[in-house]
Order: sequence, then structure tokens, then C-alpha cells
Amino acid sequence: MIEEQYDMLLELQKIDIDIDEEEKKKRNLPLTIEGITKKIQGLKDSLKNKNENYKNLQVKLKRVELDLTEKSNKIEKHQEDLYGGKISDIKELKQIQKVIANYKEEKDSIEEDVLDLMEEMEDLNKSIDHLNEDLKVKEKEFKKRKEEMDLASLIIEKNMNSFNIKREEILNKITDSRLLKEYEHLRKEKSGK
Repeated sequence: MIEEQYDMLLELQKIDIDIDEEEKKKRNLPLTIEGITKKIQGLKDSLKNKNENYKNLQVKLKRVELDLTEKSNKIEKHQEDLYGGKISDIKELKQIQKVIANYKEEKDSIEEDVLDLMEEMEDLNKSIDHLNEDLKVKEKEFKKRKEEMDLASLIIEKNMNSFNIKREEILNKITDSRLLKEYEHLRKEKSGK
């Protein structure tokens, strides 16, 4: 009779170990997607920053293009003065030529700035496209892992229910309450539950 009770306690212990393992699996499930979630957030943050940088470059480009238009208009106006025949004083003509030369230098510098900005924007745009692609891949991976996690969670729940039913059946078969209390006490001490 007592041997039978001990055998049932051993069986109960095996089931309790199985239940503990299933509970551990369930606790660890969110960790499987936590890393992906962090990567997705990192990509979104990076994408947001790059998009803001791109908008700032667009604004800067507009300003530089306005400067370029202004310089071109000034050059054109002074060239009209120079070649219009209204000015005949040599000193004044030389002064206008100097002003035109200065404006042309400034215009050349601005044109280089425009090209640099356009190149920077193109590189940034490529980077944004790559980030968008990476984000799509990570979101697909997240969705797949989430589905796997949900399925695993259902399986774990099913297993735990099955183990709990078996546990109840065994508990009902154990008639020695002192032995059962001692087992539960040892189990709590050992596992901290």
C-alpha cells in the first residue's frame, strides 16, 4: 500500500516537472520576438532621422537654389549695364566687370554646393530605401515569429491542461495526506513556488 503511494508520488513528481518545464517555455516565449521588436524599433528610429535629414536637405537646397537664382539675376542685370551702352566711363565699366566676376565666382561656388547637396540627398535617399526594405523584412519576420509563438503558446496551454488533469487524477489516488503534504512542502522549498 505505501509503495503504491510512493509510486504515485514519483508519477506526480514527473508531471510536476513537466508542468514546470511548460511554464518555463511559456515565460520564455516573449523573448523570441523581443529582439526582433527592438531591431524594428531601431530601424524605425533610424528611418525617422534619415527622413528628417532628407527634409532638412530639401529646405537647404531650396535656399541655395534661391541664392543661385539671385546671383544669376544680378549677373544678368550687370551684364545689361555693361553691354547696354548706357555707361561710357572706363572706370565704371571696369568696376562692373569686377562685380560680374565676383558674382560669377560666387555663382560657381553655389553651383558646387547645389551639386554636393543633390549628391548627399541621393545617398540619403538610397539609405532610406535600404532601411525601408530592411524594415519590411523584419516586420515579416516578426509576423512569422509571432504566429509561431501563438501556436507554441496554444500547444503549451494544451500540454499544461493535460498535465494538470493527470496531476488531479494522481492527487485523487493518493490517500496518505501526510505524505502528500510533505511532498508539497519539499516541492515548494526546492523550486521556490
